[in-house]
Amino acid sequence: MSSIETLEALPEKFAVRLDNHMLITLEGEQADSYLQGQITVNVNKLTADFARHYAHCDNKGKTWSVGYVARFNSKIAMITNKASGAHSLAQLNKYGVFSKADIIDESNAYTLWFVPSSTVGDALSHFPSSVVAQEDIERLAAASEQGTSLASFASDSLLAFQTGFKHSGVVLVLTEEMAQQVQANLNQRNVPQLEASIFDALQIESVHPALAESAVAEYVPQMINVQALDGIDFDKGCYMGQEVVARTRFLGKNKRAAYSFTLPMRVDVKEGDSLEKQLGDNWRVAGKIISVATLGKETHFIAVLTNDTTPEDLHRLADQTDVTCYPNALPYSIEQKASNIVKKRR
Repeated sequence: MSSIETLEALPEKFAVRLDNHMLITLEGEQADSYLQGQITVNVNKLTADFARHYAHCDNKGKTWSVGYVARFNSKIAMITNKASGAHSLAQLNKYGVFSKADIIDESNAYTLWFVPSSTVGDALSHFPSSVVAQEDIERLAAASEQGTSLASFASDSLLAFQTGFKHSGVVLVLTEEMAQQVQANLNQRNVPQLEASIFDALQIESVHPALAESAVAEYVPQMINVQALDGIDFDKGCYMGQEVVARTRFLGKNKRAAYSFTLPMRVDVKEGDSLEKQLGDNWRVAGKIISVATLGKETHFIAVLTNDTTPEDLHRLADQTDVTCYPNALPYSIEQKASNIVKKRR
């Protein structure tokens, strides 16, 4: 396992094993209809060609987990970090006892990797065409370069989808046999394998939220920018927390958003730590940190702040007041107009 000092020092080709992530699968005749009533995207319109960002909320609209959802042959796969995924798994099983759907944590049955688009071909070489064809590899790499669509591909032993990161790349979900082949391919080509914090840093750089334990069930999805990642379908049917999510959208009530920060040094920052914002000669609590990635000489984190925060607003760590920082510019728009629908009086 190799480490690097900063994201700028990333080699052209590398791989990251995602041992800190969870794979939850749903399978059965009611898997689609059950998950449709649980997460923020329209599962009925989920195709095998594209993954989606999702949020899974409680009945108050507070988010248990965020991540990716994709078709995996006869299964539906949810990929998220372990801290929040454990909460989603428990809640899915709690409410799914009367549904004809098997809900399983398959994190130990599959290995997850992240590879940049430049490494997709190296990682998936020597696979039989029945597992992944050359055109599928080229499609994933091309979509990854575009950095927009979450192109997806699945076979019996492999799920692959584009992440939509600024530093484009693909997540691979592999059976043990296929994972061994990928490992051999990477070793043969001397592709360095980097620590999991690299993936976390790339995720933060792109302001793709992940929830630490302290942030679970604390934020409505719009407070962590899920709508900006096309992770909420406002025209779908009922699901857990929909009333709050819809009200936040159509009444324009959300006043919070997620922002990323980059410190040019290694700092002891933890999820749940507070940030303060400078207001004149004073400092005021601005929000809390929800995810952190620490490299050799760089610290990345996401904090939930007021949604009118700008890159010119000076912040500091509440517990380390000598550490000051400015938020990075968001890579996407978080603007949402209030609904023009007026409720008719009876």
